Amino acid sequence: MRTLWPVILLVLAATSASACGRTQEMAFGTAEAQVIRQRTADFAAAFNAKALDKISALYSGESVFMPPNSPTRRGRETIAEFYKGLFAEGATELRLESQNVGGHGPLAYESGTYSLNRRPASGPHTRDRGKYMFIWRNTNNQWLIEYTMWSSDLPERVDIAPVK
Repeated sequence: MRTLWPVILLVLAATSASACGRTQEMAFGTAEAQVIRQRTADFAAAFNAKALDKISALYSGESVFMPPNSPTRRGRETIAEFYKGLFAEGATELRLESQNVGGHGPLAYESGTYSLNRRPASGPHTRDRGKYMFIWRNTNNQWLIEYTMWSSDLPERVDIAPVK
């Protein structure tokens, strides 16, 4: 038994040293998923208020934005310009329904469905619906959108029937 103690101590020392060398990985669980769902609700509220500053604040500075039928945009400023153009088309009444949220460490994904109306000052009012995907990154304890992608379920903009 006396000759076993040095071996046991050596194993314990090696195990402790390897555990100390690892970086602490952030856990991802129900609480983080709820934060992301709340951030998505904040996004929809900011969109419907046409609050470009609040929308931009939800994106990381290196965010990649991939809208349908349009080139990829990178960074908050170009993303804000996209939303500004969308608002000029009368975009309103955005609804986002988060369906799946998962992640590992500082990265998370969220997928869901959306609906959106366009009510321009002139021309037909249209609606759209489809699916979206956000990739979130936790930076300095704040979940920010790193990638955005969505696509419509409809073949083209569908006119909204006039209210009688």
